[in-house]
Amino acid sequence: MKQQEQAAGEVLVAGSPAMRRLLETLDKVASSDAVVRICGESGTGKGYIARHLHQRSARAAGPFVEIACANLPENLFESELFGYEKGSHTDASETRRGRLEEAAGGTVLFDGLGELAPTQQAKLLRLLQERCFERLGGHESIPLNARVLVTSAEDLEQAVEQGRFRRDLFYRLDVVRLEVPPLRERADDIDRLATVFLRHYRKLYGKPMKVFTADARGLLRRHRWPGNVRELRNVVEHAVLTSEGREVDAPDLRLGRPPAIPQLLEDGARQGMSLAEVEAAYIRRVLLETRGNYTRAARVLGISRKTLLQKRRRYGIPD
Repeated sequence: MKQQEQAAGEVLVAGSPAMRRLLETLDKVASSDAVVRICGESGTGKGYIARHLHQRSARAAGPFVEIACANLPENLFESELFGYEKGSHTDASETRRGRLEEAAGGTVLFDGLGELAPTQQAKLLRLLQERCFERLGGHESIPLNARVLVTSAEDLEQAVEQGRFRRDLFYRLDVVRLEVPPLRERADDIDRLATVFLRHYRKLYGKPMKVFTADARGLLRRHRWPGNVRELRNVVEHAVLTSEGREVDAPDLRLGRPPAIPQLLEDGARQGMSLAEVEAAYIRRVLLETRGNYTRAARVLGISRKTLLQKRRRYGIPD
């Protein structure tokens, strides 16, 4: 079983055939500077795969810079990525390096690529084509000295067909594709991952030694994990905090089905939840049922994908 220690108690566990195949492909491409697109459902650990790829590459000693595309406003895209010269705009009291210069000698990850607006996509395409950029207000051409990785939970092929993502950018990015399998296809990894999280959170919160009972392990293996590794981590953290004694039993895992929608509304009224709180809970439920597919969720909710993303950010719903 291969594993790579990651931040926050994460490990890259690869005991299942699906994960072993993924890491075999990763090892083949790690030494190159080819663009890699990492695909998979929300919560599968695409970011950890990206860090593992960086650590296996010739650029491992360099920085790993992660750029969350959903948090990049269109009007700040260039200044964040490329930086700016002193005096280039009202607030530019000094020269500032952009994220791409910070990644020099290492790896830059564009996380959530499908969130980029059309104008941002055009600028990213130009960057990848020319492999250089200029700071805002500057004239010096700065070479892009970083490997580019991208992740997306969205089906970019579908986004291309729907006209929401540039076809030329898609092909520029689709050099090497790594598919991270959902946790339900990694049955051999669930026990190991759960044990790793259990040990981490026990130490983090100063709890006594804990073990899973046979019933708890059986429930972990039977659960479908629509939220993937992120859901498993959260379930184990909750169990560590709330379970009594030295055993984590099945009832401690909080793995019953989410409340049905009528029950959700009834609970909201009884608990005095605001309309916004009920809406946030409903959006969470729909995203869970659609396994984080924003296009499908927006269709169920009867709103645009853009509106759904705005509501997700407003309510602090994790990606």
